[in-house]
Amino acid sequence: MAAPFAAMEWKIGRMSKPLNIDRREMIKVTAGSAALVVFPPASLAAPQQHAATTVGATQASSWQPKFFTPEQNELTTALAELILPETDTPGAREAKVNEYIDLVLSDEISQTQKDFLDGLAWMNRRSKELFQTDFLALSNEQQTGMLTRLSDGGNIEPEDQGGRRFFLDIRRRTVFGYYTSKIGIHEELEYKGKQPLPEWIGCPHPGHHGDEI
Repeated sequence: MAAPFAAMEWKIGRMSKPLNIDRREMIKVTAGSAALVVFPPASLAAPQQHAATTVGATQASSWQPKFFTPEQNELTTALAELILPETDTPGAREAKVNEYIDLVLSDEISQTQKDFLDGLAWMNRRSKELFQTDFLALSNEQQTGMLTRLSDGGNIEPEDQGGRRFFLDIRRRTVFGYYTSKIGIHEELEYKGKQPLPEWIGCPHPGHHGDEI
């Protein structure tokens, strides 16, 4: 089977709805092509240390954010899960995407850190304007509705421009974090690693081998 990123590209299909799409299609939504995933920005290139394996309750409870406050971590986790929710395979929460984002941001330049935190603050501020409560207190339908607004670049309201930039950023980070975790690679993309080839048939087309005299 192809390498994980090649398998990722192979799984990509046509887009459907902005949020409720096949997660294999999310790579295309986020990056436009698998090239961005293979060669990510520096801010996404940190080693995957966010729970590449399924951890037990004791291990999971021992993790502490390096960058986020507990409240910021909770909001980041909820947003990531809305972007890549649990279906027949685990979602972003179980893949510990929040831990990956926290790790990467802890080593980022101050402006990038500020932009992300401003984005989290924007989500709560906009939620209060629309629903008079923080984002985490909204129903799943209301939360999804907010993100759907931000994902629709063609109909974005002027007051939502800053939120859209943040949404695109966290969506990109979520997708990269998910598809470079063990859950994303092995359970979602079903990558099996290097497999023995029982038989090599060879090229069946005469004249294509490059060794004819």
